[in-house]
Amino acid sequence: MILYELDDQAIAVVTIDHPEEPLNFLSFQAIRQLEEVLDHLAQLTEPRPVGVVFISGKPDNFIVGVDIKDFLGFRTVEDGAETSRTGQSVFGKIGQLPFPSVAAINGTCLGGGLELALNCTSRIITDHPKTALGLPEVKLGLLPGASGSQYLPRLVGVQKALDMMLTGKNIYPYPARKMGLADEIVSPGVLLEAAKAQVMRLAKGQHPTRPKRPSLVRLLDGPLKGLVFRGAKKQVLATTRGNYPAPLEIIRVVKQGLGRSLAGGLKLETQGFGRLTQTPEHKAMTHLFFAGRGSKTALQAQPRPLQQVGILGAGLMGSGIATVCLDKGLTVRHKDIDFKALGRARGSIQRYFDGRVKKRIVSRRDAGLTLTHYSPTTGYAGFQRSQIVIEAVFEDLSLKQELLADLEGAVSPETVIATNTSSLPINQIAQEARHPERIIGMHFFSPVEKMPLVEIITSRRTDEQTLATTVALGKRMGKTVIVVQDSPGFYVNRILTPYLNETFQLLEDGLPVDVLDGYARRMGFPVGPCTLTDEVGLDVAGKVAAVMAPFIGERLQMTGHNQRFTDDGRLGRKNGRGFYTYPKGKKGPVDATVYQLFDHPQRQTIPYEQVRERLLAALLNEAAFCLEEGLIDSPSVGDVGAIYGFGFPPFLGGPYWAMDQLGLPAFVEQLHRLAERHGSRFAPAPGLVKRAEAGERYYPGD
Repeated sequence: MILYELDDQAIAVVTIDHPEEPLNFLSFQAIRQLEEVLDHLAQLTEPRPVGVVFISGKPDNFIVGVDIKDFLGFRTVEDGAETSRTGQSVFGKIGQLPFPSVAAINGTCLGGGLELALNCTSRIITDHPKTALGLPEVKLGLLPGASGSQYLPRLVGVQKALDMMLTGKNIYPYPARKMGLADEIVSPGVLLEAAKAQVMRLAKGQHPTRPKRPSLVRLLDGPLKGLVFRGAKKQVLATTRGNYPAPLEIIRVVKQGLGRSLAGGLKLETQGFGRLTQTPEHKAMTHLFFAGRGSKTALQAQPRPLQQVGILGAGLMGSGIATVCLDKGLTVRHKDIDFKALGRARGSIQRYFDGRVKKRIVSRRDAGLTLTHYSPTTGYAGFQRSQIVIEAVFEDLSLKQELLADLEGAVSPETVIATNTSSLPINQIAQEARHPERIIGMHFFSPVEKMPLVEIITSRRTDEQTLATTVALGKRMGKTVIVVQDSPGFYVNRILTPYLNETFQLLEDGLPVDVLDGYARRMGFPVGPCTLTDEVGLDVAGKVAAVMAPFIGERLQMTGHNQRFTDDGRLGRKNGRGFYTYPKGKKGPVDATVYQLFDHPQRQTIPYEQVRERLLAALLNEAAFCLEEGLIDSPSVGDVGAIYGFGFPPFLGGPYWAMDQLGLPAFVEQLHRLAERHGSRFAPAPGLVKRAEAGERYYPGD
C-alpha cells in the first residue's frame, strides 16, 4: 500500500507499507500505485508541495526489491524489456516532479528499492544495524533494470558502481556516506524529521555536499575508465569462467551507456534486461530463489525462546559457531578443557568483530558490548541457563557419547543438545542418552562465519519442540536451514562423497591434480575437489568415506588412496602436506610426489567434457538416491543444500533442476553408458529410472 499526506509545511510524505508482509516488495501492482501517487502529487497546486519524502512503514526495511513472482510471467525478451521500461518510467517521474525529493531509508534498501532512491534528489539513511543498500540483481542472473545501471555510476563513479552491481554486495551506512550514495546518516528516531529538514534545504537551493573523490578515482572515472572496464571484465571471466552472462552484460550496458545520453543508456538497460530474462542461467537462479523459500520445513511445535547458547569445543568450528551466535545478539557460554584453546577462540572472535568495526558495519562501542556476552570456561558452570548447547568436538563417536552423558547431567531437562557432526548418525550418538528426544544434529560448514547453510538432522526419537528450537537457532544465526533425515553423511556429504570418489578415480586414470581442479572451476564449482579435500583434511575425508562406504556400497568403489595419504603423513593444509604444498601456510604448487601414491603414477590428458560428465553424473545420481530413500522431503531442499552446502554451480539450479534440464531419459542413458565404460558405480538410481520411464520430472514443467 502506498499512501501520502501533506504536513503543515506542505511536505508530502509518501509511506510505503505492504500491510500483510513483514517486508516491502515492489510488485507490479505497487509500482502502478506509486505512479498514481506521483501523478497526483505533480498536479497539486492548492497547496503546491514544497517537496516529498519517501519513507517505509516497516520498522527495519525500506524496500527489499521487486516481487520476483512477477518475473515468472516473462515469455519473451520483449516482456522483460517492457517491464524494465515501465520501472524506468515510473521511477523517472520522481525526478520530474517540480519540487525536490528525499528517500528516507531505514533498514534494507535493495534492488528496485535502491533504484527508487537513486531517482530522488537526496538520500538520508539511518545507522540501524539492518540498514544496507545494494543492487543484488546479478544473483538472479539479471542486471538492474529500473535505471540503476545508469544512475548509480553517474552518482558514485564507475569503479564503485561496478563493484556493487557485479557482486550484488550490500553497502552499509558509513561506506555509503563516504562514497556519496547517502547524503546523511541519522538515528532511526529522527529519520522523518531529518528528511523533512533536507527537503526544506533543497527547496531553498541548498544542495547536499558530497565527498570529493580522490584524484585517482577521478582519473579512473574519467580518462582511464577504459582500464576499469577491462579490469572488471578480466576479473569476471576469471571468477565465473564465462558461465554467467549477467556480469558481462552489466559491464557492457554500463560502458556503452556512459558513452551516450542518459536516455540512450536507459534504452540499453531495457534491452540487456530483456535478453537476460530469457537465459537458462536466470531461470535456474530464479528457481533457486524460490527453492530456498519452498524448502522450509513445516514445524509442529513452537520453539523455546533463545537467549543463551552453550558451546563445547574451542576449535575452528566451535569458535565460528560462537562468533555467529554473538553477532546475532545471543549470549555464549563456551567450554573447552584447554584454556589456551579458549584463548585462541577468543582471539578469533575478537578479530571478526575488529573487521566489522574496520568496515564500519558496527561501532567500536557496539562490538565491545557484544563481546561482554561471551564467557569461556573449563567447567559446566553457567550451562544451566542455556536453552541449547552445541557440541563441536572431534568426529569421534565414543567422545561425543561421553560428552553427551556429561551434558545431560549439567543442563536443565528442557535444554536442547545439538551435536555438530559431518557424518556420524545421530541415532548412534544418542543411543545411550537419558533424554534422546532432546538430542539433534546440527551440521555446520566451515568457515561458519561465511558458509550459509546448516543441516539439521533429526533422530528417530527427536521431539518436535527440539526440532523447532534448533531450526529457530539456525535462522537466528542467519543461516539457510534444511532438515534432513538421519543417515551416514546426511545429505550434503552423502552426494559429495561419490563426487570426491570420482576425483580419486580420475587421478588414478592419470589426470593431473591442477588440471582436475581447473576443470572443476570451469564447471562452476568455487574450488576444485583436490583443493577442497586439502581444506577439509585428507584424514577427515577418509573417515567420512569409511563411515559411508558400507551404506553407499558399490557406488563408492574405494580406491584406498585416503589411507595411503594418511600413512604418508598427508593431512592437507592443516599440516602443510596434501595434494598441494603449503609454504608458510599459503597454498603453493602441486606436490608432484603425491603421484607416487597412485597405482599409475604417470599423468595423461583426459578431455574436459569426459571429466565434467563423470563428476556431475556421480553427484546427480547420488542425489536421485537420496530423494528416493526419503533422506530429504523435496527436490527443492536438495537443490538448496547442494548449492549452499558445498558450492554446486548456481547457474545449474541444483542437482534436481539440472537433471530436469538434461532430461531424465537422456541422463539415465548417459549413466548406462558410463557404467559400461567405467563400472557399476554409475548404475542409475531405480527411482530415477522409474521417473524417466514414466515421462516425469522432479519439478513440474511449464
